[in-house]
Amino acid sequence: MTFANQYTKHSVSRFSKSGTTSVLRFIPFLFTVLFSGCGLFTTASGQQPVTLSDLEGWSQEQAIAVRPALVNSCKHLSRSVLTDQSPWGTYQQWQLLCKELTQTPDRQLKAFFEQSFTLVPVAPREKGLFTAYYSPVILGSLNPSEEYSIPLLKLPHDLVKVRLADFGLSGQGLVGRVEKGFLKPYGSRTQINQQSVKSSDVLLWLSSPVDKFFLQVQGSGNIELPDGNIIHVGYAGNNGHNYVAIGKILKQKGELEEVSMQTIRSWLEKNPDKSEWLLNQNPRYIFFGFSDEGAITAQGVPATRGRTLAVDPSYIPLGLPVWLDTRLTATGEKFQQMMVAQDTGSAIKGPVRGDIYMGTGKDAALIAGPQQEPGKLYVLIPR
Repeated sequence: MTFANQYTKHSVSRFSKSGTTSVLRFIPFLFTVLFSGCGLFTTASGQQPVTLSDLEGWSQEQAIAVRPALVNSCKHLSRSVLTDQSPWGTYQQWQLLCKELTQTPDRQLKAFFEQSFTLVPVAPREKGLFTAYYSPVILGSLNPSEEYSIPLLKLPHDLVKVRLADFGLSGQGLVGRVEKGFLKPYGSRTQINQQSVKSSDVLLWLSSPVDKFFLQVQGSGNIELPDGNIIHVGYAGNNGHNYVAIGKILKQKGELEEVSMQTIRSWLEKNPDKSEWLLNQNPRYIFFGFSDEGAITAQGVPATRGRTLAVDPSYIPLGLPVWLDTRLTATGEKFQQMMVAQDTGSAIKGPVRGDIYMGTGKDAALIAGPQQEPGKLYVLIPR
């Protein structure tokens, strides 16, 4: 992931069910531009429509590899988004296609996709930006000790979420706490860190505040306990504050030229006296709970390495298959994949903006950390 444009994927979207509301507000506009000959989803002047068979990298192997992720997403498609007026196809169309997807033999999958879907380029005049994320494995303990003294907090009992739609208002909602009968903003990262912690508020304990910060950025992760067992933690809520990218702050101050997870960590190691100050520049705070699985996406399904893409749900509904054509910054090689729009993030804004899930652990981190490339994005919709 490129930490100049950092965010917490699972966190924002799971809390912000208003993502669905924004899609509903956006659908009339999408329907217009999709078929009007101009706008986000049109072919550039004089350019022939693109089909799956035209794509470099499209193959039977691609169709087979994406099927498990797409089948998972099929179970969570939104009726309220895929309406009869939806430019993405109706819920009923998708259910029929999803059923056929599960019944199609591997040898026929490539033909199934080609015959069942139309390929729609997303804002083809835009360069786009594609970053990446991963699921970290960090050291932790269920009990505090001298080594493990950094608390990873549960969702507080006094945290209140407000859906503005319940009051006839639009917006993403509010997060706060009730004080003397009034709803007040919940504390910032600095304020939460300054509070005394009760053991009942703590999910588990970590050894490093930097590890904790990046775990909060990722939104989920894997904790290796002292006995070698690994447990999973995932997003439970946030404090309602906006995300601030600390990498961008370092770059603006001239502290870093290239911003990535690795360069930020290196800067923090070299400047321990400024570490707390820098981390607190991001007021957003993520709370956690135990999870039965590793990275869980905003759609509520497990993230799949190289097949899960975080998108802006105001433009692309969750659960739809997409084709991404970009490069890997770390290696320079082409990344041309059939993926599924399964996740979101507060920095993932705009039609040609995505975040690629690269998997778990250090190897995934090395690929995800520097990722920042332009690219093309296509959405597959029923014929």
